[in-house]
Amino acid sequence: MKIFKKIAATILFIIVLSLLGGYFYFDQKFTPDKNYLTVEKESEKIEPTWLGIDKNVLLVPIKFPEDTAKYYLQFDTGSEYTEFYYRSIKHLKEIKINNKIAETSFYIGNTKITSDKFKIADTGKETDKNDSIKIIGTLGADILENRKTIINLRENYLVFNLLNQPIEFQNKLIDFKFKRRKIIIQALLKGKSEKFLYDSGTSAFELLTSKEIWKDLKLPNSKIIIEKAQSKHNILTTFTAKSNNTILFKNKVIPLNEVTYVEGFSQTQYMLMKFSGMTGMLGNKIFLKNCIYIDCSENKVGID
Repeated sequence: MKIFKKIAATILFIIVLSLLGGYFYFDQKFTPDKNYLTVEKESEKIEPTWLGIDKNVLLVPIKFPEDTAKYYLQFDTGSEYTEFYYRSIKHLKEIKINNKIAETSFYIGNTKITSDKFKIADTGKETDKNDSIKIIGTLGADILENRKTIINLRENYLVFNLLNQPIEFQNKLIDFKFKRRKIIIQALLKGKSEKFLYDSGTSAFELLTSKEIWKDLKLPNSKIIIEKAQSKHNILTTFTAKSNNTILFKNKVIPLNEVTYVEGFSQTQYMLMKFSGMTGMLGNKIFLKNCIYIDCSENKVGID
């Protein structure tokens, strides 16, 4: 009998050890490096540029101190880092490249952003002086960290490194988590408390979720729109259907008119969703009639 107890205890110990090992592995895997940005001054209002009739991509205009040309970064709150695209910047004199790391300063309005540790992704296309829109990288969630930001999609402007909380958001703020540089907001969907990640990189969608949740939220006879999309190295297939639900953010009700699930995500992306316990990702489309105030210094968010 004692032998069986010892065996059972050993098996239990191995299971607990495996679970702890898995937790620490994924915690370390998804924890971003230290924020390498130096950010100075408030930007004041910046008018973004949208690509596509469905507002598929949200672009932020930037300028370099010694260059009169205007360049763009895709604003992606789902990305942990601000990074440049190698093929787009390799001939730019304003950016010094050394062993897959970039050093430069640039401006978003009045905000100066500097680093000697910008990451470089092996993607993008070479910029041409005749290009009307020169996209050279991604503006990630590191621009939000420990700072106040306004994303006003209703009136089409952004404010970075905001000095003070806007008066219209007094007594309208709710808590959120900025874990691993992910904006995770708790809200009610169909009467249940759920976790949502706000990802401005999934701009053309309202809610990206699992197939099971998609089936539950979509209207029974809704036409399903199937589209192909490129996500870095993956080809994704999206399935979008009409919905008739609402998401309640404490005191703000947001209509959910469409719901989407995706095939083609990498195993890492699936594990991130599962590991974090998120219901899905909210894109810009669901907030096109709203203004969002994000205070990452206090982990407070307001939706007006």
